[in-house]
Amino acid sequence: MDSFVAVGRLMRTHGIYGDILCKPLSHDFDRHSLLKKVYLETTSEGIKEAFISHSEAYGFLWKFRFEGFNSPEVVQPFVNAYVLIPETERLPLPEGEFYFSDFENFEAVDKDGNFVGKVLSAEDMPSVNVFNLLIGEKEVAVPWIDDCVLKVDMEGKKIVVNVEYIQGLV
Repeated sequence: MDSFVAVGRLMRTHGIYGDILCKPLSHDFDRHSLLKKVYLETTSEGIKEAFISHSEAYGFLWKFRFEGFNSPEVVQPFVNAYVLIPETERLPLPEGEFYFSDFENFEAVDKDGNFVGKVLSAEDMPSVNVFNLLIGEKEVAVPWIDDCVLKVDMEGKKIVVNVEYIQGLV
């Protein structure tokens, strides 16, 4: 079975025809126009296949209409669901940019190469991107700023971190 990547998160219903607004999670804002068959992931119902019959930009959001979802009541259970696509359909990134999912299972090391922890995930937060690290038994959100993350080694699957900075977070 394919592994999936999220390209959006459904937010709220819109109008009387079953439209729903979506926060893009893609570097390409126009990505919505290429989406036809997607998968919707909810915490209560798991992953369900869906087909987009209409999509458009709506300000800084996307607006979708799914086949067979013809009223706000029918689409309501999918509020907060992730819109997923198979990882094989992920768009290539411009040079020097990364998908957050690429960092999962990277090692976090100090400037001398000593193991500090494991990267659980990376995510976009309102003020700064963060790496969620497992250090010992504790999960720590480490800001992706120059004072804390000194280097990212994509080939070696490591991030070099400032241990002194992180000690204040643990």
